[in-house]
Amino acid sequence: MKRANKVLTILMFAFLYLPMAVLIMASFNTGKDITDFEGFTFQQYIRLFQDDDLLTMLGNSVIVSVLASLTATMFGTVAAVGIHNLNPRMRKTVMSLTNIPMTNPDIVTGVSLSLLFIFVGTGMLGAKNSLNFWTLLIAHITFNLPYVILNVMPKLKQMDTSLTDAAMDLGCNRIQAFFKVTLPEIMPGILAGGIMAFTMSLDDFVISYFVTGADFVTLPVKIYSDTKKPIQPKIYAMFTLLFGLIFILMLTMNLLQIRADKRRKDIRARSDSRTVRIVKRAVAVVVVLCILVGAGFAVTSARKQTITLNVYNWGQNIADGSDETLDIIAAFEEAYPHINVNYSTYDSNETLYTKLANGGITVDVIIPSDYMIARMIRENMLLELNFDNIPNYSNIDDPFKNTSFDPENKYSVPYTWGTVGIIYNSKYVSEEDVTGWELLWNEKYAGKILMFDNSRDAFGVAQYLLGYDVNTTDKAELQACADKLKEQKPLVQQYVMDQIYSLMENEEAWIGAYYAGDCMMMMDSNPDLKFYLPEDQGFNLFIDSMCIPSCAQEKEAAELFINFLCDPEISGANMDYICYGSPISAARDYMDEYLAESEVVYPSEEVQKNGSSYSFLPEEISRFVENLFMQVRNN
Repeated sequence: MKRANKVLTILMFAFLYLPMAVLIMASFNTGKDITDFEGFTFQQYIRLFQDDDLLTMLGNSVIVSVLASLTATMFGTVAAVGIHNLNPRMRKTVMSLTNIPMTNPDIVTGVSLSLLFIFVGTGMLGAKNSLNFWTLLIAHITFNLPYVILNVMPKLKQMDTSLTDAAMDLGCNRIQAFFKVTLPEIMPGILAGGIMAFTMSLDDFVISYFVTGADFVTLPVKIYSDTKKPIQPKIYAMFTLLFGLIFILMLTMNLLQIRADKRRKDIRARSDSRTVRIVKRAVAVVVVLCILVGAGFAVTSARKQTITLNVYNWGQNIADGSDETLDIIAAFEEAYPHINVNYSTYDSNETLYTKLANGGITVDVIIPSDYMIARMIRENMLLELNFDNIPNYSNIDDPFKNTSFDPENKYSVPYTWGTVGIIYNSKYVSEEDVTGWELLWNEKYAGKILMFDNSRDAFGVAQYLLGYDVNTTDKAELQACADKLKEQKPLVQQYVMDQIYSLMENEEAWIGAYYAGDCMMMMDSNPDLKFYLPEDQGFNLFIDSMCIPSCAQEKEAAELFINFLCDPEISGANMDYICYGSPISAARDYMDEYLAESEVVYPSEEVQKNGSSYSFLPEEISRFVENLFMQVRNN
């Protein structure tokens, strides 16, 4: 039995720490493939400390985590003492309420806090930017409090209450007795709660995603936006350093606790006092170092900058210097040293619209799709552009001007264009089955099919399949589309957006509908993947354009940024990374020949004639479609 327990324990620890070991090894790998260790190197760590943007995000995370954990530890300790002094029945009730935030799904907490901050900030206080650093900090303090209370309460229960009484008999008042007797006794619980709060805060993504603004982005949110492509090895180096920091901190705390327990047997009072002092100094040093490092990272990118330009774009939709491409943001900041670009991302037009409509964020440049631009123009959410500041607009090809969503060219400048088609794995999918959109309903591939996780694109696929106008407002036709999607649901493995990358590349799924440029990226990672446009049935032909929202604070700098991206050489270098078509034909001269000649990126004019664009739908119809899609998803 003992042997079995030992084996089980070893297996458990292997399960917990083997992923960490793989991560650490990957951080020293000369190659990019985590499954193939090519050689030992420190290059990833050098690249990490040369990446100002990544270090800034790390600094942001450290600052929030330190401030949130310190505040939560202070208030949580006071709350724990107060709860401990309640009568047993009331204490049990309050602890049950305290534990709810820990059991509540993070997404519920994130959405509810976001709505609260927007209601108070925009609705009651009239703030233009209700989601910012302070809302992020408050949210982190809120979800950290229960963890501190949970760690301090057992220490209060273990404590001998006669010690406090004795201190008061010897002349201490309640406050003095708390600091001289109670605090040293419960210090291990306080430190454990503080460390747990720090790690929970540093790790948090879900809640942070909903409550952060565009001006202060944490590392987990940043990494989420980079999931379209394989994680860069320098990220492994960062994770290794963070793991090492937490491991050393926990090891130090445990060693100090063991030392304190041994000495308490003989010289309890003196050893307690000395141990507490040692612990306090150790923690103080770590906290000060974290704050200094975090502040240093956060200040690095803002140094010598006078203007902060907030750019809000699709994930992985601009060249960032990886894969030997041009770092567009860095190039712009070099050209305009007085402007610092704060770059954040969204995963759908609907996410962008919701954040702007709620007044939760303030951004200067956005890149929505055609139908969303039409909606924003109608709802006065965009500013007219001053084309005197955008002379490179003359490089835009005529077919991309005077569009249906911006007929007078007042509010938008085309950024990319592309199509929506089918990506499939030729290793598993028979070419005979690839005849049209019906492939996504083929029962032969049940459980291996992926579908759009947004209503407009999902309904678009069904509309093309059924032969309806992709911009229909007929509720009977829309209901028929919903019925068709319900028919498909038993075959669907997942409803996805950017998650499609890993699923298709790793062959966990075989068929999906997605955007051509993203499909090119996936095909580059897995040569068995192919792209198909159902020309006979029709397909979506879209344009994503650069706009300035009405909440913008730096309009002139935003126009400079738009103008910079309209330079043919810059546009060509940018398309090399994101694999979409450029609305500037001259940009193709600066693109990789493979991409510039690709029929996936640049389908012929004959093929394009079979495509159609989404138009703005009336609010009533948009809500009707969204409700139908929710019924499909939740059915």
